[in-house]
Amino acid sequence: MGKIIVSVHSTLDGFFTGPHGDENNMMSWAMPGITDSMNDLLAMAQQAEAILMGRVTYEGLSQVWPFQEGDFADVMNNTPKYVATRNMNMREVHWGNYSSTISLLAGDLSQNIAKLKDQIQGDIMVTSSAGLVQSLMNEGWADEISIVIHPVILGSGQRYLDNITAKNDLKLLNTQLYENSGAMRMDYEVMK
Repeated sequence: MGKIIVSVHSTLDGFFTGPHGDENNMMSWAMPGITDSMNDLLAMAQQAEAILMGRVTYEGLSQVWPFQEGDFADVMNNTPKYVATRNMNMREVHWGNYSSTISLLAGDLSQNIAKLKDQIQGDIMVTSSAGLVQSLMNEGWADEISIVIHPVILGSGQRYLDNITAKNDLKLLNTQLYENSGAMRMDYEVMK
């Protein structure tokens, strides 16, 4: 059975976007930590057998990664990808010249995730996708969270875990300090 690993960058106060009015600009605070943690993030992505994302994340990433080159682009373009959406009007997904690597999971999230976890035997990495992650957490599907906390307090923006409806106990698996940026990665198992 596949293991769903959530991967995100966050400020110390829990935001994963830019501040209000500039929500699409997380790079204003995240770039030093992303650069510092890139080798570990690449290794995690290379280990994944699949990438799961929500519709909003898909709409952003599909406009960028198919046209990039390099190790991270190879992973993003060649790893099987799944887009989860409750939007029944969404009929198809594309990923540049890599459209054979992406599939749409429309409709009931629990049914789609159960099938995906049965189909994939290894790691299923979820990148960003706050709404999807909140649903996965609320429905008990997330197995691990890998979060890079950046040493900044933003004060506004979109919180990553804003709509969690129940307590989720976590077990610390690993920590990694990125000394150049002061960012810290923490890997947790979601206790079930």
